[in-house]
Amino acid sequence: MKAKDQIEQWVDAGCPDELTIAKDCTPRKPIAPQAPLRILSYRDMLAMPDPSWLVEGLIQERTSALLYGKSNSFKSFLAIDIACSIATADDQAGRYWHGHDIPIEGDVLYVATEGSRGVAKQRIPGWYEAHGIPEDEQYAVSLYPEEIALDDDKAVTDLIRSCSIFNFEQGNSDDWLDPAFGYKLIVIDIFGASMMGPETSDETARAWVRNINRIMREMKCAVLTVAHTGWADQTRARMHTHFWGSFDTRLIAEGDKDNLTTVLKVERHKDADSAGEWGFRMDKVEMQNGLTTLVPRMCDEVQKTKKRRVSGRPAIALQALSEALIDHGKRVAGPNFPSCPVVTLDQWKTMCKRHGMTDSNNPDSERKAFNRAKEALQNKGIIKQFDNHVWKVPDHE
Repeated sequence: MKAKDQIEQWVDAGCPDELTIAKDCTPRKPIAPQAPLRILSYRDMLAMPDPSWLVEGLIQERTSALLYGKSNSFKSFLAIDIACSIATADDQAGRYWHGHDIPIEGDVLYVATEGSRGVAKQRIPGWYEAHGIPEDEQYAVSLYPEEIALDDDKAVTDLIRSCSIFNFEQGNSDDWLDPAFGYKLIVIDIFGASMMGPETSDETARAWVRNINRIMREMKCAVLTVAHTGWADQTRARMHTHFWGSFDTRLIAEGDKDNLTTVLKVERHKDADSAGEWGFRMDKVEMQNGLTTLVPRMCDEVQKTKKRRVSGRPAIALQALSEALIDHGKRVAGPNFPSCPVVTLDQWKTMCKRHGMTDSNNPDSERKAFNRAKEALQNKGIIKQFDNHVWKVPDHE
């Protein structure tokens, strides 16, 4: 640009005359429009708040958690116990989650997609009675008693809007348009009834996960989802792998229906030490209205890590797996893989053959023997498999 043209441009921008331009003016920097997305600088990243616990060692604030287990593992009772503990936490009254700190108590929404009458009339009131919660403090848990399609954008918009209006009407918010901080936790019980599409569909999984993240972002709360284990693999929840890998925390309940006990374990925290295991006795509570329910009571006598012994061919296969892990084990990055080494099924099969797991040289007999041993070890929770890889559960190392 020629000097004369530049001067004329500066004058047009508001500089009074050429003399002032020569002495004082510099070209003005263009003003950028508002960016549609917020990009964080390195300093912005460092300034982000540290993660904080909603329940110490169990669930972090504004994260997604999964609580899964077999039928009759008492997982819904544990979910209600967690929800009611958050809603009624009080340092002065000594109310925590079984001795674990709840830094800031808050309201909880329980979405009961099935059995809502029992949740409303027995399980939550029974928990209040068992813990001696005063009547004027029995307000912080609310209930949505129907199925909900979290893979549908409109259904999620309706949920967020309804929560915002409800909290405004309850006097918990000054702005019925703002859903933030109305709840500390939303519980989805049960996973299978929280979507329109099939739970094995990639499209359903991506829409569901996207909307769970939207709920956490707009409502600034944590979400706890309760789910069943799979039919074939009872060491993980029955769901598409995209669901499985999306949760910040995975918890597993292992119950004993006959003895009315259960063990709750932290299977994985994405951003914290994946430790934590608690044994509970399920106490029967006789309510004033004549109904009964169950309430978890932490009990040191409940066996936490069960010894699951094996013999015969499963024992040979387990020994072969240990040796295959020593020879070929490697760590594989990914949400569905553990932090410990894994091997391929072919590497394990080869080691089983070297150990003489079967006397037959017939390939079909060898295959059947291997599959039976693998199934026995999976059913006892001693090994886990994903895709073509297998590994030993760390408790059995």
